[in-house]
Amino acid sequence: TIALRIAPEAKATMDSSFATLNNVGTIHLASGHTSEAIGFFLRSLREAKMSLAERAKKEDNMARNSSRAEDKEGNRSRETVAVHSPRIPIEAFVPFSMPLSTSTEGLYLSPLYLSESADYDRYDTTVEASVAIMYNLALAHHLNALFGTAAANRETALDQAISLYELAYNVHMQEEDADLSVEFTMAVVNNLGHIHRLKGDEAKADKCFHHLLSTMLFLRSYGSADSKCVAEPFVHSITHLILQDTVAPAA
Repeated sequence: TIALRIAPEAKATMDSSFATLNNVGTIHLASGHTSEAIGFFLRSLREAKMSLAERAKKEDNMARNSSRAEDKEGNRSRETVAVHSPRIPIEAFVPFSMPLSTSTEGLYLSPLYLSESADYDRYDTTVEASVAIMYNLALAHHLNALFGTAAANRETALDQAISLYELAYNVHMQEEDADLSVEFTMAVVNNLGHIHRLKGDEAKADKCFHHLLSTMLFLRSYGSADSKCVAEPFVHSITHLILQDTVAPAA
C-alpha cells in the first residue's frame, strides 16, 4: 500500500530525491492539482537528469579502469566486478481521485509512483525512472489542458503533452534493458490517441488506437491472466474499431 498520509510539502522538504519529488507530484496530480504536480515533476526530472549524468561519468571511469586492469591481469577483473540485481523502479499506478467528466472518457488517468528503495545506482534503473517521470509530466500537461489552463493556452499544453509522451515512449523503446510494464506502453499510446482526437486529428488518433487494439489482441492470445486484466481500462478507446470490424462484413 502506498502511504500518502505525509503532507506532500513536508515530505519534499525531508527528502528531495527525484523519486520522492515524483511521488509528491503524483499525490498532487491524483488530487487534481495539475500546476503543483507539474512543478514537482519538473524538479524530479532535473534531479534524475543530474543523476544520470553523474552515473554515466562514473560508469565511464569504471569501464576505463576495468580495461586497464584487464590489460594487466587478463580476464580476472571480469570475475571480480560486482553485478547488481536489476531493481524495477515502478511501484504502482496511483489511483486517481479527481472528479471525472466527459472530456476524460478514454483517458488513462493514473500517474506512476516510483519505489524509493530501488537501486538508483544503476544507470538503467534511473533511465526507467526518468521515463516514468516524463510520462507523469505529460499526463500533468494533458490534464492541465483539460482543466487547469485558459482556453488560449490549451493547444500549447496539449502539444507539450504529446512531445513528452512520445519522448517517454521512444526512450523506453531504445533502452535494451528497459523493464517497464505493458500497461505503461498502452497508457502512453492510449493517451496520445486521446489528445489527437481532442485536436481533431482522427487519422493520428486511429493509428494510436489500432496499435492499442493490436496489443490487446496479442495479450488476449498469448498473455497471462494478469496481463489480460491490464487491458481492461483501455477497452473504451478501441470499442469503435471493434464495432467497425463487426459491421463491415455485414455491409
